[in-house]
Amino acid sequence: MAKDLNKFLWVMFGGAVGDALWAPVEFLWIDEFERVDNYREWNWLNPGERTDDTAMALLLADSLLRCKGFDIEDQLENYLRWHKTWYMWLRDFPEWEGIQISKMMYYYEMYKNDAFTDKPRETDLSWEHMDWNGSLMKIWPVPLYYYSDPEKALFYAWESSKATHHTDLCIGSCMYYTWLIIWAMNWVSKKELLSPYYSPVKDYRKTHELADILKPIIEWSYKTKDRYQINPSWYVVESLETALWWFGLSESFEDWLIKVVNLWWDADTTWCIYWYLAWAYYGYDNVPKDWKEWLVDRERIEDFTKKLYNLA
Repeated sequence: MAKDLNKFLWVMFGGAVGDALWAPVEFLWIDEFERVDNYREWNWLNPGERTDDTAMALLLADSLLRCKGFDIEDQLENYLRWHKTWYMWLRDFPEWEGIQISKMMYYYEMYKNDAFTDKPRETDLSWEHMDWNGSLMKIWPVPLYYYSDPEKALFYAWESSKATHHTDLCIGSCMYYTWLIIWAMNWVSKKELLSPYYSPVKDYRKTHELADILKPIIEWSYKTKDRYQINPSWYVVESLETALWWFGLSESFEDWLIKVVNLWWDADTTWCIYWYLAWAYYGYDNVPKDWKEWLVDRERIEDFTKKLYNLA
């Protein structure tokens, strides 16, 4: 498949810009904040600064680039380094870290110190209902690095989720979304992308049996819902549904911009997830110039993107 550097930039910057834009309204309800139309200061964050959403994706990209491929131990070491020393943060203290990530880093460190015998990533946490959206928010380097081999990208989307969010729902969501990102970058129409079980080269369901609760989403049954039935929460199923609902019903970049920038609750993570796909589809050139130029640490993001493009 032909590569397009701009498509790679669109996906990488999409997540980072969305994260920085909506961090100030994270966990607020729709009537608790003024309309977001640019970066703003929030608690300890300066305008244009990222949260854990972008930090974790950069950690994954960093590992893929240094190891020239998928190395699960190196990724876990990267996450642990971030967890303990604030590597990849913008300052010398951690702005935020998801509870699920903290838990898995605790398991991993205990395993390293021989306190636990089970490998953390091999422990299925589905029964603990830890189906949060953290693995989906950091997935974007995987479809970029394995862009030329979609089936391999699916496998490593599975592995990436297992490292931090080993549940059926998280794994299935990461695999499905990775699939859509790759084909959106290949100029596949929205109608095709959102057709039930879209699969141009191989039925991805054979790679991993999808949980029943994800099937209505992949069959696009959510399109009959109205805005107030869509909930952008931490729950990975609702995050995936929200991203696809807005993507499916928006007619243009401007259309979704007006509709979605001022949603509610887990706003920055939901829109990181949404933007990976929307920007892969709509295009980098549509993004307001100030949003790109004022993004903090944009040089690192651009550098990682170009390296992923060259190695893809």
